[in-house]
Amino acid sequence: MISTRIKPGQELAYRAWEQRIASAQTRAPGFQGYRFEPPIPGVQDDWLSILRFDSEENLQAWLNSPERKALLAEAEPFTEEFHARIARSGFDQWFAGGSAKGPPPAVWKQNMIVLMLLYPVVYLFGIAVQNPVLMGWAGLAFPVALFIGNVVSVALLNYLVPWASGRFGWWLTPAAPARGVDLRGAAIIATIYAALLAVFTLSS
Repeated sequence: MISTRIKPGQELAYRAWEQRIASAQTRAPGFQGYRFEPPIPGVQDDWLSILRFDSEENLQAWLNSPERKALLAEAEPFTEEFHARIARSGFDQWFAGGSAKGPPPAVWKQNMIVLMLLYPVVYLFGIAVQNPVLMGWAGLAFPVALFIGNVVSVALLNYLVPWASGRFGWWLTPAAPARGVDLRGAAIIATIYAALLAVFTLSS
């Protein structure tokens, strides 16, 4: 995510430059998409560019490329401020390997793990606490009870997801990319989904 503040009166020059760098980055290995958003008065003062790459390695290769550095130098005359940050998955803090140890697990794997744990937590809290206690005994309105449930769910996932990621480490961050490993882990988690659905359906 790249936010840029342009010097007054330089908007047309910046738009022309943005088209050049946008064209250049589409040729970079691993490039997957690009979104460009102009400032929104009262909401967002900067011009925002969002780049999407298939891996952090390919992203860094583009960010450090001589072609991009030359284009950034061209933009200096009409650029007031420039900030860039890497946005990974919002779940990275829960998964081992997402820091100095190496790249985080693939986002789709993180999502599968989180869903596997979030679904039973939300369901069990709902039938055991939210409905009978918060909404029944305490008489709280549904939106308030739901908010409390969400707070509890997120707090529990802070412990459950790291625990589960340790047991699925062979799948989340395999020693080498392997389609067989990816499929086997996904199949195991899909089986857990089905088991949870069956158990909760029968008990309802």
